[in-house]
Amino acid sequence: MNKRYLLALFGFTSITGIAQIKGDIFSFNYTLAPISSDDIEYSKTDFKFNFPLKLKKGVLLNYAGFDYYQIGYDNINFVAEDISQFYEVSYGLTYRHPIGEKWRLSARGGVSMASNFTNTLTKNDIGFRGGLTALKRLGSKETSSMFMFGLDYTALSGKPRILPMLSYTKRVNDKFSYGIGFPNTSVEYKLNDKSGLKTSLWMNGFYANLSEQFGVTMTDVADKVSFSTVSLELEYSYWMDRMWAITFKGGYSLRNEYQLLDNNNSIVYDFELRSKPYFSAGIKFNIKNRNQIKNNNGND
Repeated sequence: MNKRYLLALFGFTSITGIAQIKGDIFSFNYTLAPISSDDIEYSKTDFKFNFPLKLKKGVLLNYAGFDYYQIGYDNINFVAEDISQFYEVSYGLTYRHPIGEKWRLSARGGVSMASNFTNTLTKNDIGFRGGLTALKRLGSKETSSMFMFGLDYTALSGKPRILPMLSYTKRVNDKFSYGIGFPNTSVEYKLNDKSGLKTSLWMNGFYANLSEQFGVTMTDVADKVSFSTVSLELEYSYWMDRMWAITFKGGYSLRNEYQLLDNNNSIVYDFELRSKPYFSAGIKFNIKNRNQIKNNNGND
């Protein structure tokens, strides 16, 4: 089977990339979704870096990321060599400002280059993201309960658009925490001092430019690609020491949508992806003790 196709942009300034002040400083992941009844296989390699900086008042977070995708096809009626690999390089800033004892205002923005890069870089390869959210701590600091709401201009749903961000997170005790909201709902359980389980229902997507127009038929050409997924996932984490952890994930994409678009974002070709399993393994680094970084969403 030929290795080919698509992608770039994995939630560039979405929730996982910009809101976790106590989150991972560095992470690396490899994800594989094997071929299934839709005759498509894809893999993803990503590197993420978060650089939090405490200011006199508030926190400034620098975020940088790199994503690389490969996709293989069987039984398609056109040659997809030029869209077999996609890349994304992104950088963003988030500033979280305290308002009183319990409120935080978070503003973020950033830029990314997402394309198959079969030709030189153009302005069409560059995209912008941003958002504004408010966070309120509920109860005492020890309960780690937080309510967050706001708006993001993001590609979580495939095409860039303004989406609501909403979540309620709570650490029930030293072992159990949960978060309910959009685009991510999760439950986390600490098995022991070194390992834990986390199950998540989440949404993500990408939107990337094609360096050159791609001919699907004699009359139809594509200029962009768009992908979105809703997935249910189980993650196992094992802390090798106070800073380094390895992760293993198994999941099932409940809904996938992958399309070739023209410059007006009209659909040129829809691949009609079906639900499928996927697997992921990675490593992450954090300068905080693992017991101090549970329930990251909304706590600084």
